[in-house]
Amino acid sequence: MKFLGKLVGELLFPPRCAGCGKLMHPDPTSAEQALCASCRKLWERELRCQCPTCFLEYCTCRCVPSSMKKQGIEQYVKLAPYSDEENATVTRRIVLGIKDHTRMRTLRFLAAELAVTVEAAIASSERVRQKNGCKESLETVVAYLPRSKRGVRRTGVDQARELARALAAETGYRFVPLLKRVRDGVPQKSLSRSERAMNLRGAFERVADAANYRVLLVDDVVTTGAGMSQCARVLQAAEIIAVSVAFTEKKHTK
Repeated sequence: MKFLGKLVGELLFPPRCAGCGKLMHPDPTSAEQALCASCRKLWERELRCQCPTCFLEYCTCRCVPSSMKKQGIEQYVKLAPYSDEENATVTRRIVLGIKDHTRMRTLRFLAAELAVTVEAAIASSERVRQKNGCKESLETVVAYLPRSKRGVRRTGVDQARELARALAAETGYRFVPLLKRVRDGVPQKSLSRSERAMNLRGAFERVADAANYRVLLVDDVVTTGAGMSQCARVLQAAEIIAVSVAFTEKKHTK
């Protein structure tokens, strides 16, 4: 009966590729099918791009930008680099798509892709804790960077929250909204690195104690790390692992 329901749903609302928007063949056996065959090949190529710091593939790299490391972020899990060029990559089109629409199929797909590296990062963290003589494991929870109220009003979606929920469902860790947005500031897009950090100062507040948690702090894309850094500073968690779909550290002149 459940399979039949999925089949009817797929036929009535056939899935569209998260990369190019084309209709895909209904497949009720694959809830995480979010990309057509062509976009999937391009996506896998993007996942294999090398991190310029450690030279590992982005999907296995856990390098932390210096601004985030200063605020105590231990590891950073990401899938692919983010391009500023319009429609240049599948990654960019996926990220822009989840900013404007809550497509659960796409979010489940991204969560499944992230989960493998997230679990590896947690396992690495536990090994370090044991090596340092910490006998008790930390409880891992999933939180997110709240989107600006302006952005939520415009689209009706907080993509980071929905991605965090999907990752919690995929991994089995508790979803705990630890932060709230209290100030929007001006749009970040045109700001320099230092201006971004200043613009987000005081923008987030902690709504629950995170002192005994390992926090998977989720956002859709990280540019300079200003948002992650501010949230980490506010959280004061026992440990923070940053998580995003894409990363690009823009070169600003200021």
